[in-house]
Amino acid sequence: MRWRMATVSAGIHSVYNGIEDMLLSLARDIDDAVPTGPSAHQDVLDQMAAEIAGTRPALLDLDLYEALTEIKGFRHLVRHRYGFDLKPEKVVENLALLRKTFPVFLAAVTALEKTMKGGDDHDGGNGKPAG
Repeated sequence: MRWRMATVSAGIHSVYNGIEDMLLSLARDIDDAVPTGPSAHQDVLDQMAAEIAGTRPALLDLDLYEALTEIKGFRHLVRHRYGFDLKPEKVVENLALLRKTFPVFLAAVTALEKTMKGGDDHDGGNGKPAG
């Protein structure tokens, strides 16, 4: 059981790292400002939850921001405990939260992309090719 929880925890850690990498890329490519320093992990969430007038809307709504903040905290525990000595119920809880949050995050990134393109998704907005 201990190894199973460590493995699941490592998976959650890796997926969150991927999400954070995407947020950092967006911060660099769109905002032209990447958080650094000891609070950078939280700062990138704060930055992406805020609208930047004339540049982009907020990427993260309050629910998504709170969910990612929770998963970030769990990721911190995994990183510093190496997946061991974690309470199994917290592992299961964070896995469920990630499974719920990840599709919402992908939808938010997709919506941002459409907004940044001016809503032109080449299908007329109806899922069918234009033409």
